[in-house]
Amino acid sequence: MLNLIRDNVQSFGVKFVVGIVVLVMAFFGISTYRSQSSNTLVTIDGYEVKLDRYQRAYENAREEIRAKYGANASQYLEMINLESQIIKQLTSNALLLKSASKNGLAVSNKELAHEIYTTPAFLTDERFDPSKYQSRLNNLRIDKLKYEKDLKESLLTQKYFKFVGAGALFSRQSLEEEYMRYESQMKVKVIDFDPSLFSKEVKITDKEINSYYELHKSDFQQKSQYALNYFVLGVDDVDDKVTVRDKEVTRYYENNRQDEFTEKAQFLSRHILISVPQAMSGDEAEKAKKKADALYKRLLKNRKLFVELAKVHSQDPGSAKKGGDLGWVEKGTFVSEFETVVEGMKKNDISEPFKSGFGYHIVELLDKKEERIKPFEEVKEEIVKTIRLNKSKRRLTNSVDKLVKGEIQSITEIAKSVEKTLTKTELFDDSKELDVIGFAYQIYQGLKEKQKGQLGQYTLPGGEGIVVYEIAEIKDPFIKPLADVKEQVRYYAQEEQKKNLAREKLLAFAKETKTEKDFDNLAKTLKTIITPASFKFSDRQIDKLRVSNQFKTEVFKMREGQIASIEDSSRGYLVYLVEKKKGVLNEQSLQTLTMLEGMMQRQKAEIVLSGLINQLRKEIEIDYNMPILNALNVRLDS
Repeated sequence: MLNLIRDNVQSFGVKFVVGIVVLVMAFFGISTYRSQSSNTLVTIDGYEVKLDRYQRAYENAREEIRAKYGANASQYLEMINLESQIIKQLTSNALLLKSASKNGLAVSNKELAHEIYTTPAFLTDERFDPSKYQSRLNNLRIDKLKYEKDLKESLLTQKYFKFVGAGALFSRQSLEEEYMRYESQMKVKVIDFDPSLFSKEVKITDKEINSYYELHKSDFQQKSQYALNYFVLGVDDVDDKVTVRDKEVTRYYENNRQDEFTEKAQFLSRHILISVPQAMSGDEAEKAKKKADALYKRLLKNRKLFVELAKVHSQDPGSAKKGGDLGWVEKGTFVSEFETVVEGMKKNDISEPFKSGFGYHIVELLDKKEERIKPFEEVKEEIVKTIRLNKSKRRLTNSVDKLVKGEIQSITEIAKSVEKTLTKTELFDDSKELDVIGFAYQIYQGLKEKQKGQLGQYTLPGGEGIVVYEIAEIKDPFIKPLADVKEQVRYYAQEEQKKNLAREKLLAFAKETKTEKDFDNLAKTLKTIITPASFKFSDRQIDKLRVSNQFKTEVFKMREGQIASIEDSSRGYLVYLVEKKKGVLNEQSLQTLTMLEGMMQRQKAEIVLSGLINQLRKEIEIDYNMPILNALNVRLDS
């Protein structure tokens, strides 16, 4: 089992299961609720995956990819077929929920309540605040029952994950072997077989371009496109019809005084931190404490040294360069040990060294502000604006509903009735950014079941404007002709050939390169650099190398002085192992052994769940709504 875990922990299937657990709250959490749709994309033995859930998941995933890949995001999205990945992930999550229920697992109302009662966003002074909970849901337009249903499903998935992991038992010998591997230290020399090294050797002919295009035509499909005739009604168009009464202002203040109009207690401080990492030995931790004590004694003699000592000795990189300054913060911002000490201090006090999970702190309290409720007169105008805006939004929504559902069905006549000028968009799909409307993804999703000439409406982000539109033109999906995408095809074909050539060269050189001298000479021949690296197996990252655990696992299998090819994260590396030292068990190993046991249990659970999902796909009927999936450009066979 240990070998299975080691060899498979980086596999797609295992990563995929981990993604499922994270997906539930990351994609369906508090900040992502929007308008709900009743369209069902997939039915799994009675469980339905709705369009609105898919849209939220897709949006979040795409934004993460855009943030990570920048200008290359569009090409990356086309390559991975994100639409299909999201559907598969949502389906797998539903299969796990079915299996969890079948195995007698459930989340009680008590467990659900505990999760809600301990969510920081719903707490006031570390206690659950019902008004804050309801207010937060109202402000974000979240249906309480819907939120609690999704949260319950998330908790059930997590419980199932723990249930599977709890059955993993490992012998002391196995744990000790894993410890020695985990704590091993390796020193390598690496040649990165970057495909760009072989760019000059790749010449793409027109025949190869045509061949690549024919084999990958589906990658160059243009989605359905739409053009709209539209105008925008905003809150300014209805604002003059809104009245705000004094009693409404007073009532709003009374209802929100403890939340919206209360400034929490704040304090201004600076600190010196002598960090104590968890892996630090007892002797090293004692040295850190002695250093903190010595600095404190110097401050007792001359408190004016605080800023200077913080810049030189503090190991908090964020504040050290500012002399330890932490700025004004609300009470409850920092860890409890820090807050407890500050609570008992007076202005200009300097604390004795005290320990938190970060290490030893010395704090100087510069100033304090007590909790304050803003008086009514101070916030009256702000409240009037808020009420006026909320009323205007409601009136705007009602006005647009009447226009779209009224007797007049001509967009031209509707625009004339409200003295607005029509504008026509260019043809667009969900990747376009349009004038006034902005990024087209949301409005595009609402067009897919409409016909040419049909009216519709779209609320702009923030709710201060609504687009009233008529579909003026629909262009069906089509495969882009080679002439239009030839340069794009050329690029993809070149990249594929460079990767294939780099892999062939790597395997060939791995056989020919026998000694360290051969290794060094090869780098000169390729006109590239050798990257030296020293790392522990437990290190999360290796300086100068963007590799995964798979790379470290393969290096660990090597002998000192051996040269081997390693493929990792779609890249190839030629590696010379200079030195390898296994970890050594000692008195300080117990905590790490306990941590390793938990990690191995999680890895086994991931592998088991991955296999379970594959089996459930064969046993449980999954009904895909292909007309909608096709409209969403979801290719399930990819």
